[in-house]
Amino acid sequence: MKILFCGVTFVSAVDHLKKLLPEHEVVNCPNENLISAARDAQVLIPLMAKIDRSVLEVGPPMLVQQWGVGLEGVDIESATELGVKVCNVPGDTTPNADSTAEHAVFLMMGLSRKIRDCFLSLRNGVCGTPVGQALFGRRALIVGFGKVGQALARKLTALGMQVDVIRRTAVPNLEKEIGVNRTGDSSELLDMARTADFVISTVTLTNVTRNLFDMSLFTNMKTSAFVVNVSRGPVINENELISALNNHLIAGAGLDVFATEPVDIKSPLLFMENVLATPHIAGVTEQNYVAIGELVKENILRVTRGERPNYCVNC
Repeated sequence: MKILFCGVTFVSAVDHLKKLLPEHEVVNCPNENLISAARDAQVLIPLMAKIDRSVLEVGPPMLVQQWGVGLEGVDIESATELGVKVCNVPGDTTPNADSTAEHAVFLMMGLSRKIRDCFLSLRNGVCGTPVGQALFGRRALIVGFGKVGQALARKLTALGMQVDVIRRTAVPNLEKEIGVNRTGDSSELLDMARTADFVISTVTLTNVTRNLFDMSLFTNMKTSAFVVNVSRGPVINENELISALNNHLIAGAGLDVFATEPVDIKSPLLFMENVLATPHIAGVTEQNYVAIGELVKENILRVTRGERPNYCVNC
């Protein structure tokens, strides 16, 4: 069986699955070669690639299996019409939520403690500078209260932060258990952002959340506040973020995801002193990959045996 990772990113996932399924052909390909490579593939693993009807109908494959949660790039309707099963790995079945939340904390600490300036001080032989800020006593606004948002809220309250949440559906008992200070829906985003020291995106990318973080948000934030994104790049309007950063409307940004990935190596965001950027690695931990790999392996074996795969969204 040929298992095709779509794209040349996340190469460690390819290597991991090769070890789990040595009897199968596990390969990847550039996005521009996707249609030709998909012709003889029985399983497609989308990663960040767009799996539309043109890709699906050349085989079609038996299974589209995401290496993680996100299926926003998969044409599920066409897959269903073509008899292609589509599955993901829900965040609550692996350490993905905790891994991603932990990375958000890393970005917040890096921004707050001015980690880039720390490296400069070391190179210049200087001690005792810069003066950073601790997280405790400050206020975070988490936008999205799914598994990642909940995991992040737990970590931030444990660090002594005040945590507010923008969520689509109220879960009062959970909010109380975690210690969430204030909750609201998307209509209250701008109002709640006014008092936040960090505004963090953990939302799913939809037509509603695309460009949710735009100039209207940045102009309502404190000039000392930071934006952090560990969800999906297009949640942020990058041009407006760059403008807000250049004009000091906000203090900085921590970004693990970008509107286009891999990010353009000439993007201004990679050269700004008030930006801390990482290459979409929030969920890329050994613990998470071990768990994801086992679930992906099991689904591929289920399909080869003619069984219904787990976590199928259209079967």
